Amino acid sequence: MDSYILVIAQASTSADNADKFGQVEHEFARACRTEPGCLSYEVFRSVERPERYVSVEKYADQEAFAAHRASEHFRDIGLGQLMPLAESIDVQLFEGPRPAPRPE
Repeated sequence: MDSYILVIAQASTSADNADKFGQVEHEFARACRTEPGCLSYEVFRSVERPERYVSVEKYADQEAFAAHRASEHFRDIGLGQLMPLAESIDVQLFEGPRPAPRPE
């Protein structure tokens, strides 16, 4: 299995901005999916706390993720529209997958 970069971003916004945040997040995801190195970009909204969102993103490699961060839509939509609506954002990067050891 090929390795890739997995990004898990958790964000919360105010109850007043929750729907708007979701609209902008989905617009951002659509733009990100057009990047050559973006393998997938999915957005999830919490059932119990609708002001919380999680995005799960896969990039082909570190270079693809760097290109994502340098893109015009990252600057315009991500930084320009999403960040002002967010109360908190936690972004975690993972490399993988790595094969799990087989039981003996």
